[in-house]
Amino acid sequence: MKKRISIALCLALVISLLTGFSAIGEVTKITILRPGDQQKVASFLEPAIAKFEEANPDIDVEIMYESWTGWIQTYPTYFEANTQPDVIFWWDNKLFDSSAHEHIVDLSNYLSEDFFKQIPEGVWNLVDPGNLTGKFYVPNSVDTFVLYFNKDVFSAAGLDPENPPKTWDELLNAAKTIFEKTSLPGIGVPAITGSEVLQEFVGLFLNQAIDMAVLDSNSMPQFNTPEGLEALKFLEQLRPYIQTSPTEYGRGELRPLLRDGKIGMLIDAPWAIPTYKAAYGDDLDKSVIGITNVPIAPNGKSITWAGTNGWIASRETTAAASAKLIEFLMSPEILESHHLAYGSAPLYESEFNNPAFQYDYWRVFYNEAQNWKLFGMIGRNSATPAAYYTALEEVWQAFILGQMDPETALTAAAEAAESVTSRNK
Repeated sequence: MKKRISIALCLALVISLLTGFSAIGEVTKITILRPGDQQKVASFLEPAIAKFEEANPDIDVEIMYESWTGWIQTYPTYFEANTQPDVIFWWDNKLFDSSAHEHIVDLSNYLSEDFFKQIPEGVWNLVDPGNLTGKFYVPNSVDTFVLYFNKDVFSAAGLDPENPPKTWDELLNAAKTIFEKTSLPGIGVPAITGSEVLQEFVGLFLNQAIDMAVLDSNSMPQFNTPEGLEALKFLEQLRPYIQTSPTEYGRGELRPLLRDGKIGMLIDAPWAIPTYKAAYGDDLDKSVIGITNVPIAPNGKSITWAGTNGWIASRETTAAASAKLIEFLMSPEILESHHLAYGSAPLYESEFNNPAFQYDYWRVFYNEAQNWKLFGMIGRNSATPAAYYTALEEVWQAFILGQMDPETALTAAAEAAESVTSRNK
């Protein structure tokens, strides 16, 4: 009898070591972080985790809260100290990040091939995580930039709210007209320090003009071209019609201004939707908030910026429990609740069966993700992706503030990117 018990205990220990789960009725404790506004995140994550723990009493999940800006600035410290959360809502361009790379777990060792096949091949293509072998990242969202506009502001300026700008020239004309007729900023520009949003705004226009990524596969700049200069010259023309003190505003600070009719337009992703739904209800199609495709460059190509995020596991010792949680978070019901709570667009066609996605504005995001050419976050192949945002932000801020002309800014930005790349060699 004693021998049988001893063998059973040994087997339990081996199973524990192999799977990452605690043995003999013990509970595996893991932490999870979905960066963002705590109220929004909690509205999704707290009921989801409660449901997960009810179905998995052997796993105890602690929720960690942190803003995007705070996480961007502190995650290297967490990883270097090995105190990072076990499950993290991550960026596909930071899989090679030097502080995190060695910690990110290959989930193909813990999740079935059938699980990965549930995610459409097109989605994997959109959120290409580079040339890593294995599955280190499970895509949860593909969120594109669109043009938001306030219909009341358009009407007050004598613009047709049913005919929003479709080209750069029309965007410039609308911003100028709003400013001159209403004294309101025609368009908001997010230029706050440290949150990576200004590079994404300027990068959109560069992507559209050059029809390429901002950085190539060797992390060298591709925008120091006549087409790139064309983009900055356009932004120089737009500059007089933006809000004052742009470096005090991120996307989060600009959304209430658009909601309340204090600016005319804003280029933003679906993450803004909850702000407007809170004020006008679910049916934004009938509200003062208009949502349309981003205006396109003179080359006529349908190009937009796309933000992609997904789940990673960051610790081998808890990888089995972390993978089980990720699998739960990607189940259709929980995925929909995440998208609805945090404003992400539908990832699957099947999500449109949910009444909450019945409105036309959701199709704007979905159709861009499916049919437009997408360029996203930079630094995908770099060990220090955040360094490019920091270096370029300094240049773009000086440019947006009128301290640099387009030629000087383009040269300075290219030199800044090259300097980051050279330091990584």
